[in-house]
Amino acid sequence: MPVWLRRLLEPAQTSPTDTFRWTDKRPKGKQIVNGFRIVAGLMAGFIVIMVVAVGLYWVSEGHSTLSTGSLFAWWTALLLVAILMLWTANLWARFITGFFFGPAVLKVLAVLVLEQDSYYSSHSLSRIDLAELLAYSAAVVALTWRFVGKRPVPTTFFDRLALTFFVFATTKQVVAPYRFPPWFLLSGGIALLAAWCAYYFESKKQKREHHAHHHQAPAAPV
Repeated sequence: MPVWLRRLLEPAQTSPTDTFRWTDKRPKGKQIVNGFRIVAGLMAGFIVIMVVAVGLYWVSEGHSTLSTGSLFAWWTALLLVAILMLWTANLWARFITGFFFGPAVLKVLAVLVLEQDSYYSSHSLSRIDLAELLAYSAAVVALTWRFVGKRPVPTTFFDRLALTFFVFATTKQVVAPYRFPPWFLLSGGIALLAAWCAYYFESKKQKREHHAHHHQAPAAPV
């Protein structure tokens, strides 16, 4: 098996989450390099999301005015972006948790608690709609929380597939006309749930094996 394929299939170390520090005691050179790395990562992530959003918009039904060459170009771009996201999922997995916890969970919760009824009528929303969005966002945070922290769990190949599919499905839900039920949004959540279940049962299996090995009776002397 090629080395690159083996590396893709094996669990990869997830990038740890940097803790907030009022003072950074590292040398100035390392601070500058780290800052450029963060900015470059954010810019690359923004470009990738934009390619996914625009690409899914143009290859969706109702945009058949594109030429065959243009459609092929967009499908090729989406394929390349999917491969890139699949390959680097261990680097960006933690950002899904942060995005849904900050702009989604906290903001929706604040709107539900603080806003008056006039807000919902002016935005064509109901409290039930926002409550459903809050529940979905909280579920995403819970299913991806294991990728956050100083010692996050490794990202498996199944996690890579689920995370990449989740991003594509969620973006597709945003660019596609809304229909109930939101199948793209639900399918992305189901993918994360399946990956979490696989992680949970594998963890339980490893704990049982470790417990059995730890309590194994010593062999009788000859």
